[in-house]
Amino acid sequence: MMKNKSGVNVAAVGERVLSLIDNEFESDASFEREVGLPAKTVNNWRRGRSASYMKMLPRLAECFDVSVTELLDVPISSSGQDLSEDEVELLTLFRKCSSLTARQKLSLTRTLESVITLYLNSIPEKKKGAKKH
Repeated sequence: MMKNKSGVNVAAVGERVLSLIDNEFESDASFEREVGLPAKTVNNWRRGRSASYMKMLPRLAECFDVSVTELLDVPISSSGQDLSEDEVELLTLFRKCSSLTARQKLSLTRTLESVITLYLNSIPEKKKGAKKH
């Protein structure tokens, strides 16, 4: 496992980037054109000849409509953020969807919002208040 000086697993980041390219573009060349990269850049990433994607994470995150932390797969930590175990579990599940296209992620998010709203609206007011305490 190749890690950089910050402890980031460079190979795992590369796998995520390549997976997103495979899912959102019809070819490596179309991705390279879209992002303005020289030809064969992605080929070099695939063969392990270059990890130049590490220098362009913000640009790639924007291109794929994900966060840099999703590309880096930074562990979800509740330290300083006061996340409950349930919130951490939901975030972990959502991160498993990194190979979805931006449109699929949006659809999934809207579906989850609808389901949660329907569920919350089905709870009698008395129970809603009790859940908050």
